[in-house]
Amino acid sequence: MKPIVAGICLAFLLSGLLPGQSKARFEVADVHVSPPGTRQGDGGFMPGGRVELHGATMLDLISYANEVSPDKILGGPAWLNTDRFEIVAKAPAGTSPEALPAMLKALIVDRFKLVTHEDKKDMPVFILTAKNGIKLPKAASDGPPRLSRGEGDPALNIHWKCTSYTMEALAEFLPEQAGGFFNHPVVDETYLKGAFDFQLDWMGINIYRRAKANPDGPPAVGAFEAVEKLGLHVEPGTRPMAIIVVDSVNQTPTPNPDGVTAKIPEFPKEFEVAEVRPTKTLSVPGAQSLGPMGTATLENGRLQITSATLQGLVTLAFEIDPKMLIGAPKWMEEDRFDVIAKTARDVPFEAVQGMLKTLLVQQFKLVTHSEVQPVPVYVLEAGKKPKLKESDGTARSDCKIENTDRRYFVCQNTTMAQFAERLPDRAGAYIHPPVLDLTELKGAYDFRLYWTPKNLLQSTAAKSGDAASTPVDDLTVFEAVDKQLGLKLEEQKHPVPVVVIDKVERTPAAQ
Repeated sequence: MKPIVAGICLAFLLSGLLPGQSKARFEVADVHVSPPGTRQGDGGFMPGGRVELHGATMLDLISYANEVSPDKILGGPAWLNTDRFEIVAKAPAGTSPEALPAMLKALIVDRFKLVTHEDKKDMPVFILTAKNGIKLPKAASDGPPRLSRGEGDPALNIHWKCTSYTMEALAEFLPEQAGGFFNHPVVDETYLKGAFDFQLDWMGINIYRRAKANPDGPPAVGAFEAVEKLGLHVEPGTRPMAIIVVDSVNQTPTPNPDGVTAKIPEFPKEFEVAEVRPTKTLSVPGAQSLGPMGTATLENGRLQITSATLQGLVTLAFEIDPKMLIGAPKWMEEDRFDVIAKTARDVPFEAVQGMLKTLLVQQFKLVTHSEVQPVPVYVLEAGKKPKLKESDGTARSDCKIENTDRRYFVCQNTTMAQFAERLPDRAGAYIHPPVLDLTELKGAYDFRLYWTPKNLLQSTAAKSGDAASTPVDDLTVFEAVDKQLGLKLEEQKHPVPVVVIDKVERTPAAQ
């Protein structure tokens, strides 16, 4: 390679950009570390050239910027998937949506000094092949792949009708809709051309495992068996896959230029139009059986909430768990309201929450304040002898689901504080955030955990007629944490930040 060419390639490598890649930059960008306790929020690439990412890890940012799944990003420091960041940026007028990922990549290269390179590596995949006796009718009409709910054997709880599906589309579909079975990409090696119409019917992963363990029950039909019925076959293997390797990255972004936040256009604080009214219960059959939020949709800036309690609306607007709402009168859990409101179509969900908060304050004369009070929360404590293997610190800190003989929650290089933060996302039927880490264990650990989903545990006990006869293999998340990790997970009262209601009126203001 000639010195000049080599120098150009090295410059692109250090910048994180490849020859020919766009060097367009945002007009203005606010980049900073998220406040402690921030969880990943909504956001992304928005109309009008705006990018908002809240509580995003560096792994998230690299994934969005390169438009690849996180499992194809290797290397980097242990904090790559734990530290969280805030990014709000505005592109020049007329910037195409397709240009935004490359602009985000240039931004994180600049502000975090990110250096990456592309490579290939043999990675675990599922290989889709065709057998003799293909049972795939040709598509009845042209057009893009279409997916809709199907009907079929009630013993199988999942039915998908696939119309005009190519084998490439099927390979993409399987990990998306059958993630309990396909925890790696599916590679199409059927060599079948054209599009087809077919239906796939299978049991969800937990029902499938129950059926496998009960030879006297209905036959176990999982996603693999569903594919086999089409005359296809899927088996695990490895294939070389394009990956991104993180060579280096700074943990703290360079400071924002002075006055940057003032240059970013703010979203409106109130809806353009909004109406709040008591739900007409007779016109909404079963309204009282709905959850606190009733039914809610947000599409193109139109928010419609039907038959929600005021408690549900307040917890949504303030983004808190109902247990952290103190002083609410009983009627806030009983009376139901409808909300119809309109704002610009490019307003993100976090801004809509702020508008809803303003609306509730105006309509119900709502007055609140924040303070710290002891309330029931879940705490994680060390048992007499924790069963934790200390990490060597080389692996990226992460917790993810691994499907082998059962569904495991697998953590590596994970502190107890990180475990406490991540657990409610996977065990929401048992516990709610926050989970407080009171173990006093300071290290990072590698461990795996298995528990029985709550709905299946209740189903087993109901069928047996006696909870004491539930199979010993079935464990609540509390029992699993105790027996497998030597820790204690239980509900206790502890002082935490809460929202206290000082005043609220039962009837919304006249409109």
